[in-house]
Amino acid sequence: MDISASDIYSFYQSKLGSLVKRTIRQKIISSIDETKHIDVCGYGYVSPYLSFINKHFPKSNVIEFRPDFLDGAVKETVDFNQKFIHEYFLPLEPSMVDVVVSTHLLELVEKPQSSIEEIWRILRPNGYFISILPRRSGIWTRYDNNPFGFGRSYSSSQFKNLIDNYFVLDKKNSFLHFPPWGHYLNYKFYKTFENLGNHIFPYMGGLMVCVCKKIVYAKTTSTSKKIPIKNVLTT
Repeated sequence: MDISASDIYSFYQSKLGSLVKRTIRQKIISSIDETKHIDVCGYGYVSPYLSFINKHFPKSNVIEFRPDFLDGAVKETVDFNQKFIHEYFLPLEPSMVDVVVSTHLLELVEKPQSSIEEIWRILRPNGYFISILPRRSGIWTRYDNNPFGFGRSYSSSQFKNLIDNYFVLDKKNSFLHFPPWGHYLNYKFYKTFENLGNHIFPYMGGLMVCVCKKIVYAKTTSTSKKIPIKNVLTT
């Protein structure tokens, strides 16, 4: 991998990273039902957002599973359970959580469909998978001063093809319309850039948030090699 947890952590400590973190937090929180007592699982490098979820939903149960390719060199103080795992195995029984949130995952893993299969397995029926992804035609993927400039990026159709056998895409929004520049004008007017982009160019953001609902019985195809987990779940 060309990027590690240390690199991602350093980015979020920067001024530009703080703006990104604030914007992504708002997108994730707005996608979660506040009225429910929920079990939330983070998959990838999700700690900047799980901390906020834990505070925003005090009755929720929150845990982060960070894949082993994101090294554990960074020792963060978090207020939720955090475990380092094999990148394609989440150590939970089937149908255990209500929401899975992933950031810095599908663009970095070698086999993203294997990660999708695991997310499907641990979600309860009608559970939600919230993914933050770099948008293929977005400007943030063209700069290596941020974590979204590494790994693969996704178009809407590519992501839909990835989840097709497992999830229904319930909602998708593009955001992060301000540029990835460390310039004082960017820091001063990023809210203006974001508001203008949302109203004038709503499909031209650098990132996209995809909210997906679990299909209870996953489809099978003759060409794909699935992890043999479907027989475990009898819902």
